[in-house]
Order: sequence, then structure tokens, then C-alpha cells
Amino acid sequence: MLTPITDIRQDISNNDRLAHILVACGLHTKILHNSTDLFDHISSYASNEDLFPKDQSTDQYLSKDLDRWANSTAPKALADVFEALVGAIFLDSGNSLETVWRVVEPLLRKYLDRTIIHPNLNPIRSFSEHGGKVIEESIEKGGDSPMTVCVVQMPNGARFEGYGSNKKIAKANACREAMKQKQHNEQTCQQTE
Repeated sequence: MLTPITDIRQDISNNDRLAHILVACGLHTKILHNSTDLFDHISSYASNEDLFPKDQSTDQYLSKDLDRWANSTAPKALADVFEALVGAIFLDSGNSLETVWRVVEPLLRKYLDRTIIHPNLNPIRSFSEHGGKVIEESIEKGGDSPMTVCVVQMPNGARFEGYGSNKKIAKANACREAMKQKQHNEQTCQQTE
């Protein structure tokens, strides 16, 4: 059984959230690399208007409810750079956690407050803990690139589909939909009581 502290730790170290924070601060533009694929993936993510509307400030990006982006398609390299940046600050400051916290805390404050109050649990884990199971995973051909489809089922028989560029994303999206519906049903039941 996982504890609330474990849930918070997992949520805080979520790669997609760290990637979101790095891009929100504009630090993705400082990454030096020689990979056109990585450049395309980072550019596509950073130019996503749903994530980073052009008319918002860095503070507004960091104030966003990141729950819906916790398992997005952010390039893992962005989270790796965020973690490397924290490590570099630690080493350059003579192993001073106080210095690291002074630099990183302003970037993470709103995010940390929300996470401590309501950690965003991994949708696959939540789904599994509630007795759900994967029914089918397949790849749909067509278009520019194939799309993975995952069908999951809750114990009550309700089925949900998720789509993604790979199995992990498709499964997370299907499980997220199932858990959203479960939460909606629970709220509806509470309101009618």
C-alpha cells in the first residue's frame, strides 16, 4: 500500500510536470543539442497553444492547473534538463540545498502547494487500484503516423478508449477517462443523497 507521502513524491517528480515548468520559464530555448527529432518534438510541445497560450505570462503558465498535463506528451529530455539544472545548482553552490531551494522554490511554489493538497495520482495506478482491466491494445494504421488505441473496462462493465502515439500514452488516456467518469458518477451520487 502506497502512502500519501509516496503519492506526493511521485507527483512532484512527474516528468511531464517538470517539462511544463521548464518550458513555462523559457528554459527550453537554452538547450544545446544536435537532434532534429528532439528539436521538432520540443518545438511542437512548446508551441502547443493549449499548454502555452501566447497571451499569457510565465507566472500564468506556472499558475495553471497542471493535472491535465501530468501525463501529456512532453519530451522526457525537458524533464531531464530540469533535473540536471537542479543538480548543477547544487554542485555549483558547494552542495548547498538552501541555495537550490532559493532558486527552485519560486518556480515550484504554486505547483507544490496544489500537489500537497491534492496529488495527481497516476491514472493507470488509480484505475488498477479500482479493479479496472485492460481489454485490448491495438495500432490503427492511417494518416501520417499510426495511432495506438487502448480499451479498458471498469468492474461495472463500462468501457473507455484512449488514444496515443504509443501504448503507454494510449493506456494512460483510457485510464484517465475511466477515472474521470468514476469521479463524476461519485459526485452525482453524493449530490442526489
